[in-house]
Amino acid sequence: MTQPAHSPASHTEQPVRVLMVSSLPPPPGGVESWTQTWCERGLPASFELEVLDTRAFERAQTAPPQLTPTELRRNLRILSRIYRTLASGHFSLMHLNCFPTLTGAPRNLAAALIARRAGVPYIVHLRGTFTLPPGTHPAARFYRWAYRSIFAGAARILALGRPSYHALLELGDFAHKTCPLMPNFVDFRTIPKRLPKAEPQRPLRAIFTGALVEAKGVHTIVEIANRLPNMHFQLVGGAPDDSRARLLRQIRQHRLEGRVQVAGPVTHREVPTMLAANDVFLFPSHNEGFPNSVAEAMAVGLPVVASSVGALPEMIDVPQGGWLSTSDDVADYAKVLGHLSDEPALRSRMGRHNRQKALREYEYTVVVRRLCDMYANVASARP
Repeated sequence: MTQPAHSPASHTEQPVRVLMVSSLPPPPGGVESWTQTWCERGLPASFELEVLDTRAFERAQTAPPQLTPTELRRNLRILSRIYRTLASGHFSLMHLNCFPTLTGAPRNLAAALIARRAGVPYIVHLRGTFTLPPGTHPAARFYRWAYRSIFAGAARILALGRPSYHALLELGDFAHKTCPLMPNFVDFRTIPKRLPKAEPQRPLRAIFTGALVEAKGVHTIVEIANRLPNMHFQLVGGAPDDSRARLLRQIRQHRLEGRVQVAGPVTHREVPTMLAANDVFLFPSHNEGFPNSVAEAMAVGLPVVASSVGALPEMIDVPQGGWLSTSDDVADYAKVLGHLSDEPALRSRMGRHNRQKALREYEYTVVVRRLCDMYANVASARP
């Protein structure tokens, strides 16, 4: 069943009706929380949004989802709902939140073909970094063919950074319809009004928020903590039982229980308060699109020390807002954090810079205005 997000429609013009194909919580986080905020806040007058929920009740944290019979039946139900909804003729366009994985390719392609058959233009919003698999293996060839077909029929393609954009250009001539960086938004209603106060007398406190799995760099954080005996670290997020157990075992092996705290999972609204109680946001992730957690840390007013993956080089202004390194360079992270520990005034300047950038580029109304302008252009060009 579709879930509507109510917003006032103009009485003087035909509203632009958007079908958002996306997942809602549970579980929270990522695109689920992004979509939930859309539902809660809605769109400006003359736009109407309805969400067709594609949630999977168990998120695969350690490996890509497998195309099991259960997953296949779920995808068929989703496609059937898309077909019935678009066949109603009530929608101006479809916004497809698209995880560009091999297992997701058949459903994404089928959704695009259904929209074409219904005569409804669609927007592809790439979640995560889009990359092209090498080689001539049948699976790689199918992946490239499927996404080339999806992009060829799309009215617009929204990428989450330069790596995805360059892969798109390698796949085909899609530059004219692609936005290289469509940022995720930050709901500033949940952000503390005051910036974190740099206190030179206390040990530096670094925080990470996100899934507590190896791909997010949490084991790198433990190794960093082992090199910085005067710092405290907080890791906040959910994880499968085996990933959490491995992380806790590593912390015990280094005897870091007093300085490395593992918390969570917590509600999305608790995160900004936890961020504001720390001094630095640490994010040595291995693979990203446009990480919401980093955007929220910037909005709170924290300097960011992170890996240079996905859209992070476009998010973090070096050195004004933080520092970027490779995902597993423990020595470099420790060096940067040691320098920030000695420079509270520098941390404050970086935090102010990040907060201003987040307000200017990632605030909800700013991002929604960009998207609604695009919706209007796509709808007005519909035959």
